[in-house]
Amino acid sequence: MRVCCAQVTQVWDDVDAAFAKADAFLAEMSGDADLVMFSEQFATGWRPVCSKAAGEAVRDRWLALAAKHKVAVVGSYQKSMEGGLPQNTMLVCGPSGEVIAEYSKIHMFTPGKEERCFSAGNGPVTFAYGGVKFGCAICFDLRFPELFREYLRMGCECVLVQAAWPAARVSDWELLLRARALENRGFVAGAACMGFDSLSGTDYCGRSMVCDYEGRIVSDGGVFEGGCVGEVDVEGVREMRRVWGLYSPDCL
Repeated sequence: MRVCCAQVTQVWDDVDAAFAKADAFLAEMSGDADLVMFSEQFATGWRPVCSKAAGEAVRDRWLALAAKHKVAVVGSYQKSMEGGLPQNTMLVCGPSGEVIAEYSKIHMFTPGKEERCFSAGNGPVTFAYGGVKFGCAICFDLRFPELFREYLRMGCECVLVQAAWPAARVSDWELLLRARALENRGFVAGAACMGFDSLSGTDYCGRSMVCDYEGRIVSDGGVFEGGCVGEVDVEGVREMRRVWGLYSPDCL
């Protein structure tokens, strides 16, 4: 099972331009990956503000893009909630344009006051695809190890993480991805936003990567356009967990 973390320079506030870049990237990656994941709120660029352009219409465009390229695509959108704030939501699209899973970010980025514009998700979400059981996380969730431990309990072999991670804290990004992979003896794939947001003055780090069950970086997007692809070794994960006793009550 080949997972690709898209390393594409962000376009802010232009949904059409963002999807044009996503379309071109998927065309270029055709045949190289089974699942392609884009960064957090790629259609608009993440900011702690609400965007009416990032709702259900964006959801439909992600689904159409997956169907066009006949590949599983992990995008995101702002999910409308009746009577409340929208949710920052990961959307897993199947190669026929179907919804495989949706996960809404649980931990709001309080330093950026994300809670003023988004409501928190209700809990962890898993899905099975290509012989792999996946868990879902978004950006600030990465700092909460209990979520990833829960995915271990649920039998996930790989956790997907979408992010808009500032370059000033890129060392944290690498450290946390590797730690979450190592401590749970599973794969963690992180797709991070890349580029400079002139409105907020934030430089985003890139460094999309795939880490294995030893905490090793098996694929690293660096700071350049492109995609990093990693093979998820399910049997390796299961054997490693057996050796370390990670399914026993004493360890969990």
